[in-house]
Order: sequence, then structure tokens, then C-alpha cells
Amino acid sequence: MSTKNTASKMSLKEMQLAFYEGIFNPHNDTNLSQLSNTICRTDAPLSAEDRIGIYRGSILGGITEALTAIYPVCVKLVGETYFTHMVAGYLTQYASGSPDLGDYGEHLPQYIADFTPAKELFYMPDVAQLEWYWHKAFNAEEAGNAPKISYTLADLGNVTEEQQPSLQFCLTPSAFLMTSDYPVHQIWEVNQDDHQGDQTVNLDDGAVQLVIWRSADYGMRIDLLRDAEYQFLFALDQQKTFGEIAQLTCGEHLNELLPKFIQLGLIAGFNLTN
Repeated sequence: MSTKNTASKMSLKEMQLAFYEGIFNPHNDTNLSQLSNTICRTDAPLSAEDRIGIYRGSILGGITEALTAIYPVCVKLVGETYFTHMVAGYLTQYASGSPDLGDYGEHLPQYIADFTPAKELFYMPDVAQLEWYWHKAFNAEEAGNAPKISYTLADLGNVTEEQQPSLQFCLTPSAFLMTSDYPVHQIWEVNQDDHQGDQTVNLDDGAVQLVIWRSADYGMRIDLLRDAEYQFLFALDQQKTFGEIAQLTCGEHLNELLPKFIQLGLIAGFNLTN
């Protein structure tokens, strides 16, 4: 049977799945044989398997390079060779669902947490989570383009007293909240290329609550939050109304928290729930 006829009997979806398996699961001999039959032979002294290998090296290398760019501190913590070895399994377990490599890598923090050889670096999954949020914050849409924000802060003057409990303040799209049992913001900071001074981090400094975000002037920030501040921003992130937040512990500090985060730029607008 000719290669052309064999290939013609496969649907496009079947060919795509066979190609994916050929790249990410090369030890499946049956699939490899099937995929080889779809590759046109030339006079070049390369087997179909060798040609698939060329694609594999290019694709896996490109994805690994993208992850290296998104997680530079993790790379520094373990070295590039180890990092490449560590993410090899991640590439086979998590397929990219986007044509943009910048969208790939969301589940790497959890993967690192489950990666047995990396368990000695028990703080590394949280460092990876911070780096992913940094990456997402840097590439987040502008607050003015966010479809989930109906009103700008300038419209607050039009809100009646009866409507105030139904106010639903919205965080800027670049804001990401996280907690960690370790001072991961310090680990991140001392591993920056422009860091000067002491590189010692005391893991006994304890848990932290952070917001990673991009300010209006495009400056990237990692802010350390007090309990009330984190609870307030978390409630906003959960789309709690002003009336609901007033019933929380942080509600005692609303007169301080609301103007502070509006002034900082973390609150970008609001909705009205009724």
C-alpha cells in the first residue's frame, strides 16, 4: 500500500492526534508506525522516524525555552539542566491548549510539588506560583478594556445611597493574590539579576500574603499584605458586594482600605448587582 493511500484514509483529526502522540509519546511503536506512513519519502537518507524526531526536538525545545523564560527564578534555583529534565514529564502530561506559548505553564507549580526529586526544595512550588502570576500580570489586559467592569471609578458620584450595598468593586485585571508558608517574595527578589546585597533568605520568617500586579505606569509590583488587606482584596476577587464585605472582619477597616487601594490603582472600577 502506498504512503499516499495510507495517509488519505486518515482523517485530519486522526493525523493530528497521531502527530501529537509521535511528538510526546515516541515510545508508542504502533502510533509511530502509523504516523510514519503519512510522511512522504524523499531521496534524503532519513527515515520517517528520524524526520519525526526533528519535529520533536524543535517543538519540545521551543516549549522548554518558553517555560525557562516564564520561570527564570526556578531555573536559577535548580540549574538549567535539572529544570529541563524536570519539565520533560510536564510536557507529556499537559498539552498546550493555545497557539500562544505565553499561555503555557499554568500547572507547573503543582507539577513541581508532585515531582519527587524536587521535594527537598519544598518552597519551590510557591516560587513557581509567584512567577506564573508575575507572567500573567505582566501580560494582563488594560483595566479600561476589561469586559467585566461596567463602571469606572469616576461614576461613583452617580451611585445612590440605596445602591451602595450592591456595589461590587473590581480589581485591576493584572492583580493576582497568593499566600505562602514561606517568604517567597524574598526568594524571588534575591534571585533577580539586578539584586545587590545580601542574598540570604530566612525561611523561618514565616507565611506571607501577597498581591502581584502591574500598576498604571506599567511598573510591576509584589506587595506584602496585612491580614485585613488580604481579606479585603480576596473578597473583591470573589466578587463580594460592598454590603457583604462590611460584614467581614476587614469591614471594620473599610474607611482605610477602600481609599488606599483605589489610590494605589488596585481597584479599577465597579459593577452594580441590582
